[in-house]
Amino acid sequence: MSHSDSSNSSQSKSENVETAYVDQCYGDKRRKMDSKPDRLSALSDHLLLHILSSFEMKDVIRTGVLSKRWRLLWTSAHNLSFTHSPESNRDVTEFIKSIDDTLILSKPSKLNKFSVEFFYIDDQFVDHVNRWMTFVTIKSVEVLDLNLMGGFDEGYSLPQLMYSNVCLRKLKLSNCNLVPKEGINWPALRVLSMWYAKLSLEVVDSICSGCTGLESLKFHTCFGVPGFHINSKSVKKLVIGGYWHQEDEDSDDDDDEYKELTIWARNVTSLEINGCFHKKILVLQNVQALVDAKLYYLEFRTNQKMLNKLKRRE
Repeated sequence: MSHSDSSNSSQSKSENVETAYVDQCYGDKRRKMDSKPDRLSALSDHLLLHILSSFEMKDVIRTGVLSKRWRLLWTSAHNLSFTHSPESNRDVTEFIKSIDDTLILSKPSKLNKFSVEFFYIDDQFVDHVNRWMTFVTIKSVEVLDLNLMGGFDEGYSLPQLMYSNVCLRKLKLSNCNLVPKEGINWPALRVLSMWYAKLSLEVVDSICSGCTGLESLKFHTCFGVPGFHINSKSVKKLVIGGYWHQEDEDSDDDDDEYKELTIWARNVTSLEINGCFHKKILVLQNVQALVDAKLYYLEFRTNQKMLNKLKRRE
């Protein structure tokens, strides 16, 4: 067999796999509509893909019933979004497999966004998520939203290949921990949001030093640090949305004793504090650059001069 014949054979096999996957998703409905004329066929691929970019991936694939042109167009989508709720009748294992299958068929060399939300339990799917992160790296994804719903005991740890990435612009992590062995290098990152993460002073320092273009930093219900020391020159907006209370945190202390949680952010101009902090008294230090402050938590301390300055700016 010649090289050309071999190439054509491989392409044919790939098309057969794609068609089989589409058939599995919406079956005979596609064939019934193939014979009907449609206005969608007049639209350009660029416009069709722009429309698809706002859909969940399961809905994107189903659009193949609308037009012949849409049948496999979804494989060229630049935004991939997958959601599975605990209330869903769909088995989570089936959901995981559908993501794996979709990523295999994804054609673009570069993606704008990759978003996944599902209930992550006991590292059962860690190998799959690791493969997705490899995919994110290879495809130069710019916006990553990894929402792994679950408990606070362990969470998912990003693999080491993720800590050097020059493409990420926006990153949202839920129930994911950062454990960089050789620091963080995210020069293009502008927005970082972390939910339900175990932090350390070293990790926060790595974020500040390794994200030289970071403008907005958000920690929601995180834990593990005595305070937030933000020494970044670029971060201008800081949001602290609560602090997760660990059951053994106050085991050796008097029940009525309150602990301090310091916030040191010399270059931050916009600060927002909200949520539950349990037995934490927030201590604001070196926040004289603030222009806008929204403090929805009453138990905080700062020096009188700084407090007067904040009041004058309200």
